[in-house]
Amino acid sequence: MKFSHALILAGSLAFLACDDTTSADNSSDFDCTVSGGVKVVSPKGGEEFKIGDKVTVVYGSDVQGSGYRFVFKTSDEDIGKDLLDGSAGPETPDGKKCYEQEVVLDKDIVKATSTAIIRVIPYENTKKGANSGTFKVKE
Repeated sequence: MKFSHALILAGSLAFLACDDTTSADNSSDFDCTVSGGVKVVSPKGGEEFKIGDKVTVVYGSDVQGSGYRFVFKTSDEDIGKDLLDGSAGPETPDGKKCYEQEVVLDKDIVKATSTAIIRVIPYENTKKGANSGTFKVKE
């Protein structure tokens, strides 16, 4: 087999191993088991990011539906702003797996704060949403 064909095959297999909402590598470090809602395990709290950074949100859920909103909040009381244009995540989560969603701390949505939270909210049952730990966002 030619080297270039081997690279193409390896790349294809890597692409098939994970979709954009799950990861076999990073999420295995977390316990995402949940019953009756959503559990956000990362950001766990205490991290520091800059505006413009990409953040991987790791969460578990058993809420069936059409996906989730990922909302940036500056406090528990803040209504927040959506980090994605539409729905993301699995429609039929099992409450056992970890799912990953990459979001960008876009300058038009996010502001510098020491009390940032990302809330993962199921579209069909918004009361079952959950917050990440509190983290810092710097300019």
